[in-house]
Amino acid sequence: MKNNIVQVEQNKCFGCRSCEQRCPQSCITMQENKEGFLYPAVEDKQCTDCGICVKHCPALSMETAEETSRCICKVCWLKDEKKLLESTSGGVFAGIAEQIIKAGGVVFGAAYDENLCVRQTTADTVEALGALKGSKYVESDTGNTFCRTRELLEAGRSVFYTGTPCQIAGLKAYLGREYDNLLTADLICHGVPSRKLFKKYLEWLGKKTGGKIIYVGFRDKDVGGCSCLDGKIKTKTKTKTKTKTKTLSSLLDPYYASFIRCETYKESCYSCPFASLQNRYADITIGDFHELHRIPEYQDKPFDMEKGVSLAIFHTDKGIRYFEKIRQKFECFDVHAEDFIDIKSNVRVPSARPAVRGILYTGIDVLPVKEFFKRFKEANCFYPLYFYSRRLLAKLIPQPVKNRLKELLKT
Repeated sequence: MKNNIVQVEQNKCFGCRSCEQRCPQSCITMQENKEGFLYPAVEDKQCTDCGICVKHCPALSMETAEETSRCICKVCWLKDEKKLLESTSGGVFAGIAEQIIKAGGVVFGAAYDENLCVRQTTADTVEALGALKGSKYVESDTGNTFCRTRELLEAGRSVFYTGTPCQIAGLKAYLGREYDNLLTADLICHGVPSRKLFKKYLEWLGKKTGGKIIYVGFRDKDVGGCSCLDGKIKTKTKTKTKTKTKTLSSLLDPYYASFIRCETYKESCYSCPFASLQNRYADITIGDFHELHRIPEYQDKPFDMEKGVSLAIFHTDKGIRYFEKIRQKFECFDVHAEDFIDIKSNVRVPSARPAVRGILYTGIDVLPVKEFFKRFKEANCFYPLYFYSRRLLAKLIPQPVKNRLKELLKT
């Protein structure tokens, strides 16, 4: 067997580009498969079988990280309502990122480019942070950001790198050692659809709205809430004469609804070893926590779910140390991992692979967009009814009764 990255099966590869950026022969390139996900390809004639790519691959070289018992967990949201409303959830990323930049550091995160492709990019001004805010439900291309991060760290700059759990594991594998001036944050990640699927979706949206899509905002607070399950999607479409803004229901949108049902993720997402809190490489894990009212002792806490609430899980002393510098900017209180471990399943296990996953990408290159997304709608036809019926039932049952039922089910 060759001592290079071809050892990694596609259902284990995260497409993080660590191998590509580490290869001393520059013989590894990332190529899209039929579904549009990135995987490494090796030029055999150039490869010397040095094994460096294997050594720096998170799928092959990473060992178990921190233990759950060491985590410090907080629920928080920014006191500054304007900044809070600019964030998808409670603004933890925005608060830390602003502090890093004001101290002369650099922030890496996911942003749309001019073609609405999502890429990891940098911000070194508070104004530039805006592009990094907000949820992007698609695979983000890391490009050469691991290499750029190492250059900045070696030059003495502070870096705050944010991404999915596998991207942070990839960055740590690429670097090969810890840096005091590096802070990392990952997400409570469900999984990622491909950029090719997202591009197909933009084409479908454009035909639906009559122009070119120039903006997509998932869970946009401007148009009715940030709930992951029933928030709103805000789009802007440019036509020959004007720019139109349109609001879509997330549950009726074929792309987003299929994302919520875990149907379009990369194959490695369904067996991701970095989902568990026990195997996170980031200093901090960030996610929303709109289910807070389901925990009895926190039902009377003064929070507005529609404005956004964050769950911040601190895995390292460095992570909590950075947060303490901006603690006064947040409404904040402690929670325990046991409070949310069953509610937020993706801090415990990866998303389950549904049977429909095997067919949804079929024909992505050849089918017209309307016909292609027809199957998404067919898979989604009963989901809004199921969701809203369940939500109505949840509202009718008093919370103490639900808590008691939960206790009985555990015994």
